[in-house]
Amino acid sequence: MRKFLVLPMVAAIACGSQSFKDQSREALPSKDTVAMGAPSGSSGASSSSDQITQNSTAGQHSPFFDLTVAVAATFNLSAAGILGIVEAVTQNEPTSCTTDSCTWGPGSGPLDYNNFKLVVSRAGDGFDWALSGQAKTRPTSDFVTFISGHAVPGPQPHHGTGNFTVDFDASNTLDGPHDATGKLVVSSYSNVGPAQLDAIYTGAKDSQHAGQFNNIAYAYANNATGGGDLQFAVHNTTSQDNFSVHSRWKNDGQGRADVEGHGGGVDVQLSECWGAAPFVVSYFNSSITLNVPPFGGPVSGIESACVYAPAAFATLTAP
Repeated sequence: MRKFLVLPMVAAIACGSQSFKDQSREALPSKDTVAMGAPSGSSGASSSSDQITQNSTAGQHSPFFDLTVAVAATFNLSAAGILGIVEAVTQNEPTSCTTDSCTWGPGSGPLDYNNFKLVVSRAGDGFDWALSGQAKTRPTSDFVTFISGHAVPGPQPHHGTGNFTVDFDASNTLDGPHDATGKLVVSSYSNVGPAQLDAIYTGAKDSQHAGQFNNIAYAYANNATGGGDLQFAVHNTTSQDNFSVHSRWKNDGQGRADVEGHGGGVDVQLSECWGAAPFVVSYFNSSITLNVPPFGGPVSGIESACVYAPAAFATLTAP
């Protein structure tokens, strides 16, 4: 009789662990389902530019189209890449599972500086997960959590909602080369229906000014017709300069960017509209009419050519 009782119990525990493993895997978003589109999506155009170096003129290629694409790619693809690390770990079999938790690792590749461990646990409406590392040169040290989040499953595998945090300063305590600083908090993401992503990045290095740091607020949302809306605001915590952009675009790529900036005691507002591929400027207007790059310049084109009107400046403020 003991054997008949024990066997069903063992089977029940095994099935529960297997079920949780599959549920937790499918709840976590994959890199592909969070890699959102940008204004270039329908044309194949892309840009690596991260700054504006001249004023806009109707008939020339749009620098703010380039900026919109570059910013969207930086945040959306970075978020997807981070989740891709977690996805790659869960493609392997977990080291251990209970009915409410699975652990992958500790483990590493032969050329990794650190050992890694991923723990996924049932929590409320979804799953909490945390990725931690331990330097191989310090095998008795504690594991340091540098990425963690909460995933709520949606109707399809790897589709859902949630949030996650990347602590670059914590990862810098591990072995290996490090460049990023600060903390990226993705306060919400969703890939159920039109994708959206909201994030705050504090303590980021200013790539244009050595030794200076930026805080950045970011909000991105696709719409049901294939267009999108992007806002980002930058606060240089050293110089106290502020800069924000609100970009909107249609599914064919035509769009508009409205910009506000404050730096060096000067305030500026400008708007630029562009057409579909090859994305040339159709309208430009700046509160500084002198040609003083990056924001100055006379009115060029006509606002009636804009696909969006009137101007709508960003509502985000970087901390």
